[in-house]
Amino acid sequence: MTSSIFVISDLHLGGEPGSDDSPGFRILTGVGQRRLAGFLGWVRQQGSGDHEVHLVINGDFVDFLAEKEFAPFTPTDEAATDKLRRVMSRTAAVWDGLHEAVSAGVRMTILLGNHDIELSLPGPRRLLLERLGHGSVDFIYDNQAFVAGPVLIEHGNRYDNWNAVRHDQLRELRSALSRREPPPEFPPPAGSQLVQQVMNPLKAHFPFVDLLKPENAGAIPMLAVLDPSSMRAVPKIAQLARQSARVRFDATGRPLDPSNIAEEPEVRKDRELLQLAANLAAGGDAQQVSFVSRAGDLWNRLRTATSQAARAKEFDLLYRGIRAHIEEHRQNFDVNREDERYLRAAQVAVRRGFRVVVFGHTHAVKRVPLDSSGNPAGPKDDPLSNGGAVYLNTGTWADLMRFPEAVLNGKEEEGRAQLERFSDDLEANRTDRYREQIPTFARIEIEGQQVKSADVYLFSEPEEPAPVPNGQLASLIYTP
Repeated sequence: MTSSIFVISDLHLGGEPGSDDSPGFRILTGVGQRRLAGFLGWVRQQGSGDHEVHLVINGDFVDFLAEKEFAPFTPTDEAATDKLRRVMSRTAAVWDGLHEAVSAGVRMTILLGNHDIELSLPGPRRLLLERLGHGSVDFIYDNQAFVAGPVLIEHGNRYDNWNAVRHDQLRELRSALSRREPPPEFPPPAGSQLVQQVMNPLKAHFPFVDLLKPENAGAIPMLAVLDPSSMRAVPKIAQLARQSARVRFDATGRPLDPSNIAEEPEVRKDRELLQLAANLAAGGDAQQVSFVSRAGDLWNRLRTATSQAARAKEFDLLYRGIRAHIEEHRQNFDVNREDERYLRAAQVAVRRGFRVVVFGHTHAVKRVPLDSSGNPAGPKDDPLSNGGAVYLNTGTWADLMRFPEAVLNGKEEEGRAQLERFSDDLEANRTDRYREQIPTFARIEIEGQQVKSADVYLFSEPEEPAPVPNGQLASLIYTP
């Protein structure tokens, strides 16, 4: 028996579309939904009598954080079910495509991410399975990964201390809801609280902020420049993230406490980013202990600047905030480099015998060849042909944020000049040139228990999908 496993993640179905009066909270646009429906139709056609097709949706399928009433977690069964029902009504073409795939015999497996943990609640879970229809559908939650022979697939938020989910407490909540008992309190991930308390309120003036992924300390310096007052909630949220990070690893790299998974290097890096954010919020003056005196958001400060020097200072702060975000996620634009926290987890999995490890979560498509010991190999090597392994990240189908080329490359003088046009465009809500969809997926070919091939592809109708090129993703670099 041969089979093809197709893996997609981070669809982020949800959020109202924008209007003249509102930027909207939908990051998988109408165009993106149509492409996704086309992809589902294409997947459906890949099967045959002796060849099985298996579609894995690897977390952040639905974006509950983008649905009103905004909350880092929706703990009541009825409210969460209503949110899912609204999402389904706005994204019907995608759900129709999923239903048709299941009806045609495509196996489907759905894993939880960190934006869709409400899918595991009794009401949303029932509605989800009813909408997909009769067929082979497996819904995995409770912090489990999906394993098919030598293939390991999981969302990846488990390795991000800002977005780790406390699954033991989530199980207790589900148990109570299933009996209509009062649900116990569930602590949502710190990243979800960052979205609800800081990023969502900023979106009215800065429609691109929800494209800053993943939601962790890397986004905070830029948020501090956009609106210093937004930092009031950050210390408490950062404390939650630090609490999630108090854990140690055993000799194999496995977390000793499976509920929480970050280690000291990530905590130390978070502290540095938070200190930078406080500095930027105070106008770049390390001696300024309060950011409350910084009046207004970035646009207001630029409009009321009394000199060119004052405007230049604001662009300097914006440059430093963006550079901090890029430095934290500098490998995002390179297909063959991955953040150490995720690559380390993949390497440990390879040492346990897996030959293909697939994550999502970061919104950055990746292909990192590994040798049989889990060490990185050359980007042009085919490790599967000589006993090695490969780490893949499936990226996202939601929009991504593009930044000016000089800012990405660290060319300070040119970068600051490019930021003037960048900020003018963003203030006028001319964001289309800075938003890009790169619809990617993983395809893994298996014969028996042997992996024949595994790679990441770019979906582009009507052409056949092509492997994602090695190196820098040029489409994410904007040249004014």
